[in-house]
Amino acid sequence: MQKLNNAIGDLGKRLIDGGECFGGAAAIIENGEVTVNMHFGDSRFKADSLYRLASVTKLFTAAAVMKLFDGKNIDVHTPVCDFIPSFSKITLGRLNSDGSVSTVGKPSRPVTVFDLLTHTAGLGVGELGTREYSLIPSDVKTSLRSVTEYYANNFHLAFDPGTKAAYSGFAGYDVLARIVEIISGDAFDGYLQNEICRPLGMVDTTFQPTDEQYARIVPMHKRISGENREIDFRGTLFRGIPRTYEAAGASLVSSADDILRFCRMLLNGGEGVMDSASVRRMLTPLLDRSLEGLSDGENNCFGCFAAVGDHRLPKETVYSHGAYGTHIILQPEKKFAAVLLVNSLSDMSTAPHSALEFEKIVL
Repeated sequence: MQKLNNAIGDLGKRLIDGGECFGGAAAIIENGEVTVNMHFGDSRFKADSLYRLASVTKLFTAAAVMKLFDGKNIDVHTPVCDFIPSFSKITLGRLNSDGSVSTVGKPSRPVTVFDLLTHTAGLGVGELGTREYSLIPSDVKTSLRSVTEYYANNFHLAFDPGTKAAYSGFAGYDVLARIVEIISGDAFDGYLQNEICRPLGMVDTTFQPTDEQYARIVPMHKRISGENREIDFRGTLFRGIPRTYEAAGASLVSSADDILRFCRMLLNGGEGVMDSASVRRMLTPLLDRSLEGLSDGENNCFGCFAAVGDHRLPKETVYSHGAYGTHIILQPEKKFAAVLLVNSLSDMSTAPHSALEFEKIVL
């Protein structure tokens, strides 16, 4: 175990010396037990530090959806318009060379919750999605309610639902969270706190950090002209998004201890917080492997991805990655999890150097 701690510590030092981050945290669960829980970096990085999770947020949102749906006996293949009627009007679109967007027809079937969970809805994806997201007025990006109504009335689908896979950074999981709000009657963060975080003792996982919690969020790093710079997020959790808008695909903050509690719950089949069948379904590859858009050797789960063939990760390994450097690896059959928490804008690819090196050490 000391050898593994040393290897992770050495990785942390290399990342800092290489100008990839200011510091971070790493943790491992083996056979259901925490065997590593450490942090690295300067005095700003402590055991109780909080990290912006970026897209790792989607794993928590998927869990919230599954818990609510199972409790209400709702099928994930239910059309979104059953919950948000305005989605019945959404159309297919095309991005033109001049940057305008044209409507090209109606989808062959409604978008379902399953489509949103597995990134097969075509909502807010690719160049079309990027363009449409850039056109959202600032006064709309203030709440899940306002932004999802805007999606329904102004966005277009890039393809027929279920015919392709394409990653939806914001829109898909925003809509999922809004559905949770509509069914539960709670704000999304409130539902997450009441139904998942508090029962698991996760005291620092939130879209709405207190001032004390916000002070414990680690500095955001960026390498600019050969210098390490701290980026001022000006009170936001995901750059440019106000805290009133609980962006369910990107804006959660959490600590290493909390994420370990969450991972252990998933590895242990829900621990009474979630139904064990729901957990299995969340972490199981769900799409036809011939579906256009799937990465080689990879399949989509709910809020995460799974290695299913020729992949850098062992087969049946599940992972979730965030643009700021957060990374979770799960091997449910072995009750194994590995967590790397870094907050940096220096390498925002889907497979940054820090995550790849971490995977080599722990697997």
